[in-house]
Amino acid sequence: MSRNLYHALQNAISPFEKGVSGLEVRALRGQGSGQVRPGRTAAVLVPILDKPEPEILLTVRAESLPQHPGQVSFPGGAVDESDQSAISTALREAEEEIGLDFSQVSPMGFLDRLDTISDYRVLPVVGLVDPSFVWRPNEHEVSEVFTVPMHLAVDRDRYTHHPYEVDGETGITSSMFWQGHLIWGITASILLNLGSRLGDWA
Repeated sequence: MSRNLYHALQNAISPFEKGVSGLEVRALRGQGSGQVRPGRTAAVLVPILDKPEPEILLTVRAESLPQHPGQVSFPGGAVDESDQSAISTALREAEEEIGLDFSQVSPMGFLDRLDTISDYRVLPVVGLVDPSFVWRPNEHEVSEVFTVPMHLAVDRDRYTHHPYEVDGETGITSSMFWQGHLIWGITASILLNLGSRLGDWA
């Protein structure tokens, strides 16, 4: 990517040394989401292929999975006791799901956290990925891997936005179709958070 875009990305992402306390918590939950912290913690990797025109890598979850089967997502999952940090979780899950070796990704920083209706607080970790990376999806977890040009994936105008109500609480859900894939929910929220942080570069 261009040097200017790289610097814009650096400025848009919260650096690891600042920790997570300064990050916003965005609620995609039902009633009471503002008062109750979810019971579980997860981390996802937001993989950006470091090309002249950067692309964001996404997965389609296997239909056999008990949670969110067939949905578009980022590589990631629940934090294990053996994980040293959320960064470790995101990198471990990316290696397990799509064969991304630690040597092929450079973690950059965090985006805002999301509280989900499945009782997770999700922390997105942004990482630059070697453009020569060839994914090898784990068929037990991932049915497909695809990419979206970053400038499209983070552009709010590319999405449709619909109001929703869950347990008396209202909000807006966003979605976008890309080459037959529906990008919505947590995944769309993370991408739009990155876009809002990038501002004029989005």
